[in-house]
Amino acid sequence: MKTLIQKILLLMSVVILLPIFSPKTIQAAEEPELNASAAMAFDVKSGQIIYSKDPEKKVAIGSITKIVTLYLVTKAINEGDLKWTDTLTPTSEQAEMTQKDELTNVRLDADKSYTVRQLYDAAWIVSSNSAAMILAQRVAGSQKAFVRLMRKTVKNWGINDSELNNVSGLNNDDLYEGMYLGNKGDENKLSANDIAIIVKHILDEYPSVLETTSKAKLDFPVDSETKTYNSLNLLLKGQRDYQEGYEFDGLKTGTTEQAGESFVGTLPIDNTRIVTIVMNVSGEENDNDKRFRSTQNLAHYVKENYTYQKIMTPGDRVNQKYKPDQDVYMWLPSDFDISNLKYRTATNDLGFKATYNKKNIRLIATNSPSGYIPYTKTEKKLKIKKVAAVKQNLWDKIVEFFSNLFK
Repeated sequence: MKTLIQKILLLMSVVILLPIFSPKTIQAAEEPELNASAAMAFDVKSGQIIYSKDPEKKVAIGSITKIVTLYLVTKAINEGDLKWTDTLTPTSEQAEMTQKDELTNVRLDADKSYTVRQLYDAAWIVSSNSAAMILAQRVAGSQKAFVRLMRKTVKNWGINDSELNNVSGLNNDDLYEGMYLGNKGDENKLSANDIAIIVKHILDEYPSVLETTSKAKLDFPVDSETKTYNSLNLLLKGQRDYQEGYEFDGLKTGTTEQAGESFVGTLPIDNTRIVTIVMNVSGEENDNDKRFRSTQNLAHYVKENYTYQKIMTPGDRVNQKYKPDQDVYMWLPSDFDISNLKYRTATNDLGFKATYNKKNIRLIATNSPSGYIPYTKTEKKLKIKKVAAVKQNLWDKIVEFFSNLFK
């Protein structure tokens, strides 16, 4: 009996002294300092999420709206419905809005015409609200029709609860009748998940937008001269917040009283591309760098805590049957054991390509640290239907004149 007790005690001591092992060991990295109400970093190629904070939370987005607007404008250009050399003229209301410092930074005149290229660059680089409105109106026939097209587009991408009311991202209170849907006081809202889906679509379908968003300067005609404006993206090379090794080349700022200061950035890293999203960054009102500092912190967090690891080669087999058609990489913590990754076929265009029985498929890792963006495969191709502009009679013009007089 004594011998049995001694053996039990010895066995217990050995068990207690043994190290505890887990099938996958991930050292929890310290959270990045973002001061944002919602945030995300993801890989554009695969859709893999590297970091997220409250990704489902709906947040006012301000001029981040213009990513959707300019996606549809770019689509119209690529489909031949709009040419870079086409000239467009602002309405009196659109021109008037550019005289208000709090609403714009590029002056447009109602008695002058501007090329699609000039307006497109102004909307991307310095976030001109009126430039976005002019382009949207030309594409769809009216701004209201264009907003309906925006809603239909994102719904086709699986975003079923978007709040999109105008093409610019301003509060409806700042707009004239005919420039918005919804009620006065309404503001555009999306989640980080929604924005990730939208950004993946525009970068997958029209990567050429980066040729515009990477420009640190905008030259624009004002009166009889050309005026140069700085991009609102202060992370671009040559700008105040640029950091060597973090070569941001896009994408869009967003600022309103309700939206606070937000930024969607993108940069190439390790032969892939990541997107960063920081929404409603808090801080001192006169701190004009806070959203960019938060973005830098997020980019540093990714680079310092994750590595873009090769997890597979074309000679490998997945689940004993799937064959990758090229080297496969994933963002993983440096101490992650890749042998523990498990895979399944994807129902969308995320993950990586593979073949099975001579058929092309896509695979995703079911136990990646943060999963994938909620991307939906879309088969339906939406066509832009232009709405004929409504011609006003003399009485309508008189009513509009006196209505605007007292606004």
